[in-house]
Amino acid sequence: MDTKPQTYYTTEEVADLLKVNKESVRRWVRDNKLKAVKLSGKFIRISQDDLDGFVKAMRGGNNG
Repeated sequence: MDTKPQTYYTTEEVADLLKVNKESVRRWVRDNKLKAVKLSGKFIRISQDDLDGFVKAMRGGNNG
């Protein structure tokens, strides 16, 4: 069974990875375009799997 630990990113880390403004990441989360896990208060985390899916969708790559 392959059970590697999931990696989670902050909005700032996602912004750095995608080379966009962190407000863009927050807007995508608000608009439900990018899934995020809400923690206490305003803190959110974005999983590697959700980020990968988002990037694939943005590139129009739903073909495998």
